[in-house]
Amino acid sequence: MADQSAKKTPDRKRLAELEFLIKSSRLLNSTLDFDKLLGVILRIVKNAVAVESASVSVLDKDEKHLVYQLAMGKRGTDIKGLSVPVGKGISGWVARNKQPVVLDDAKKDKRYSLELERMLGLEARSIICVPLKRRGKLIGVLEGVNRIGGAPFEPTDLSIFTALGDHIAMAIGNARLHRQVKRKNLETRLFHSISAALSMQLTLDEVLHRILTSLKKIVYYDAAGIFVLDKKNQFIVNEDHHSYGTGQEEKIRLKLDEGIVGWSARNKRSIIVGDCLSDPRYVNARPQTRSEMVTPMLVRNSVIGVINLENDRLHAYGEDDLVLLESFAAYAAVAIERARLYEDNRKKRELQRQLHLARTVQEFFTPKKGRKVGNYHIRGINYPGLMVSGDYYDFFPLKNGTYAFAIADVAGQGIPASIIMSSFRASLHTAAIDLVGAKEIAMAANRILVETVRPQDFVSAFIGVLNPGSGEITYCNAGHEPPVLMRQDGSYRLLEIGGPILGVFDNPVLLEGRLRVDDEVLFCYTDGLTEARNAANEEFGLKRVVANLRRSGKMSAQEICSDMHEKLQAYVQVKDWMDDVTFLVVRKEVPEVSTARPRPPGE
Repeated sequence: MADQSAKKTPDRKRLAELEFLIKSSRLLNSTLDFDKLLGVILRIVKNAVAVESASVSVLDKDEKHLVYQLAMGKRGTDIKGLSVPVGKGISGWVARNKQPVVLDDAKKDKRYSLELERMLGLEARSIICVPLKRRGKLIGVLEGVNRIGGAPFEPTDLSIFTALGDHIAMAIGNARLHRQVKRKNLETRLFHSISAALSMQLTLDEVLHRILTSLKKIVYYDAAGIFVLDKKNQFIVNEDHHSYGTGQEEKIRLKLDEGIVGWSARNKRSIIVGDCLSDPRYVNARPQTRSEMVTPMLVRNSVIGVINLENDRLHAYGEDDLVLLESFAAYAAVAIERARLYEDNRKKRELQRQLHLARTVQEFFTPKKGRKVGNYHIRGINYPGLMVSGDYYDFFPLKNGTYAFAIADVAGQGIPASIIMSSFRASLHTAAIDLVGAKEIAMAANRILVETVRPQDFVSAFIGVLNPGSGEITYCNAGHEPPVLMRQDGSYRLLEIGGPILGVFDNPVLLEGRLRVDDEVLFCYTDGLTEARNAANEEFGLKRVVANLRRSGKMSAQEICSDMHEKLQAYVQVKDWMDDVTFLVVRKEVPEVSTARPRPPGE
């Protein structure tokens, strides 16, 4: 009987361990939010083994350092974010060798680091440390320090820590994957909004502020600066910076002359510095900064500015962050050039005689009337902000019986924009000679524009191809305002599938959308419609566009254009506003409603 009683005690203990691990697994799988998961891990570790302190460190992006994500104990808050090289100390050895370690007298072990003891602020007597591996790949380390009461660790402690580590590794891996997916979705949405924002007429200072505000949504920073150079790349002409504090203007400007920022601008290269204080190029304009990432903004291989991000953690940035920042810098460079062009063009509006001449030429290329294609009507109309317009619309037949149509917004206004518009029109017609798809036409037009226009010039465009027999439309939205497909029941859809603006990137990624138009109205427009402002400085906006289209009923394509323009004039109450406004409507033929009185029977 004694033997049976003794046997039950280990069984009960083993059962308790299994129940603990099952409960822990459920808790760890209860959330995919990384920050919430860290709190769950902390609670579980506290209940796993009776230790004075415990921590979870995760391998950083370059897999050369362990970064403490959470710690319990006297200095848990201070330790968070601390970076330790792989191979240094007990945790570093575990990370390098992917093997667990149990030490009952830690200081006698040659792997023990007194330097880390001072950094962590905890004198270790005993240590239990296991690697966190997901599908055989190391992602971090779980460590417990000083068994409460001074007793040595038991074999079961290592068993529990190892099993718990497997569950934690899986949960962290899942949370990371979830965070990556969320971040990717955010990046996609943000880049689309940035692309759309490039056609907005903002001052350079407004553009710089918008760039830094948008950037923080996808790449975290504790301080940031964006510097724009003059055309000779010698002087800062505009700048915006966040979180450097007051009285640091001279040091911030010195960063461009002598610091890591200046190195990036001179060499036209991006750079990541994991430990700023160990880099002799670093100009300390902010004492808290520990790591820095810099990328130049280039237009046709010329530096127009620099984006600088700083972080309070060591080794905070990795290669994926740099790739993201470089992509963002490409968009930012175009936005800055757009703002510069807008400010320059405002000074040229007195050239009335030349504008009249340019308008005459432009009207020659613009369709004078709508076009009936099978049972469909296509109608466009343009209201220039100046005498000539940077907007463009067109429609023309293709060789396979389909019909191409397009609406576009060229960078700037006036004569320069009209010249680019003429170039774009020629590109579009040239590209469409042997092509039948909207994406193919957009890609071909882009190739021509890249080779012919200046670096600061670009076009946002919506290109569609209508099959009049089936009503099917393929389309490509290249950074343009999304057209509205209004259904008879009042619901609508925005046509956003496409890619970036044309004339900037050599090989842009463009996608093609597809839909069928039956009794719907396809309404295309330029940003001059939604961004027109009334006396209270309130925009006309997309909501008013949609509301007016819901009332279009049986209006023809021509009537829809005229009605929208009347509503816009009534809202703005200014005869001539600053921006161009252009509409293009595609809809199926509206049956005429007979107004004749029915004949009485027998008449």
